[in-house]
Amino acid sequence: MSRRAALRGLGATVALPFLDAMAPTARAAQGGKSFPTRIGVLFMPNGVRQDRWTPEGEGKDFKFSPILQPLERHRVDINILTQLGHANCRGGDGHYAKTANWLTGTEIEKTTGKNLRCGVSMDQVFAQEAGRLARFPSLELGTEPVMTGVDFNVNYTMLYGSHVAWRTPTSPLPPEINPRFVFDRLFRENPEQRKASALENKSVLDLVLSDAKALRGRVGADDQRRLDEYLESIRSVEQRIEADIARVASGENLDPAARDAITQLDQRITASMAQQKDPGSALRLDHTEHSRLMMELMTLAFWNDSTRVSTFMFGWAVSGKNFTFLDGVKHGHHECSHHENKPEKLDQYQKINTWHVEQFAHLLDRMKSIKEGDGTLLDHTLMLFGSSMRDGNAHSPKNLPLVLAGHGGGLTGGRHLVSSNDTPLCNLFLSMLNLAGTQVDRFGDSTGPLKGLV
Repeated sequence: MSRRAALRGLGATVALPFLDAMAPTARAAQGGKSFPTRIGVLFMPNGVRQDRWTPEGEGKDFKFSPILQPLERHRVDINILTQLGHANCRGGDGHYAKTANWLTGTEIEKTTGKNLRCGVSMDQVFAQEAGRLARFPSLELGTEPVMTGVDFNVNYTMLYGSHVAWRTPTSPLPPEINPRFVFDRLFRENPEQRKASALENKSVLDLVLSDAKALRGRVGADDQRRLDEYLESIRSVEQRIEADIARVASGENLDPAARDAITQLDQRITASMAQQKDPGSALRLDHTEHSRLMMELMTLAFWNDSTRVSTFMFGWAVSGKNFTFLDGVKHGHHECSHHENKPEKLDQYQKINTWHVEQFAHLLDRMKSIKEGDGTLLDHTLMLFGSSMRDGNAHSPKNLPLVLAGHGGGLTGGRHLVSSNDTPLCNLFLSMLNLAGTQVDRFGDSTGPLKGLV
């Protein structure tokens, strides 16, 4: 069976996960390897409480810091990276000069709108090669809309703070924040069919049911089990999107008795959102669920090989996301990051940082639950999590908070790697690209592969 095989129906195409029946063609396409390496990047805005971030000890003999404690269960799958930074980000003021170029390592053009210029981001260098082998070259996801206008405190266009992926030095790739749109992009064939199917409230799985039944009769028991598990995961995401949109439309507390009306509510909301110029800006989803939906969509896209590289922004550069849903947090994210070393704000800042790490740990749980051959999806992925500044109060691009998870390219985990001071972060990007099969000699201001990583 071809690795590009898919389930098809009127208005829907569902790419398939790796099945044993695909083994010969998949291995041939990968030069003898059954699974490609994927690259995922998760951006956390506003830095971290630095005195509670760095682990004690180095190498394999280290103790998790308070903020990183949620990753303890994934110890063997992660590398915590210390003393990496961007020399080219030190000249600009505020958040913008550190966020837009987080994945490029280049200086940005100081502008209020014209002459937008950054660099090509690491994910897009990978997409230029690996993207040709998947349905989508890359997938950019987020939770907050792209910000426009000018921040006159520092005289930068706010566009710089809303993007981490750059296809060219002048072409940023905006993140999609609406999970419904991402889902439809991945699983429905064209705009008109997407609209018709959504308005009729047809599940994509209903649309491809006949093809799925036929496929089950052609494959072995293990493949049948994998197929059932995969389709159930898709349906779960679909149901969560429907339920969350219905909850938003009917108020924060959806009466259980209203569950039967979810279909009608979903239909009305889909129709009304289709009439809006910027429907994404109207989203008011629970931040935890919204983030997890987007990470699940990234996972599904990796699993079915719709894409091999994806970025996710928990928030834009100066995110003021309200975190009062966490016990003891009274302020927005950006305000807490400007803590002025006040104990009360530092404690709230730490809780927000820990929440982000918990979401990353949740993603790793999910990726480890997906079997691929003798390993898991995480075994064939490189997942970078971190921020573009060390401390939100100081805006320093030195010694950035970074965690690299996964075993793509045979990477070993379970270590706290401490580099020499001011080691270029681009050394890590160079190593990630090489591990993923994109052989480049230099990236940004790299001086060579990151020592000790491989």
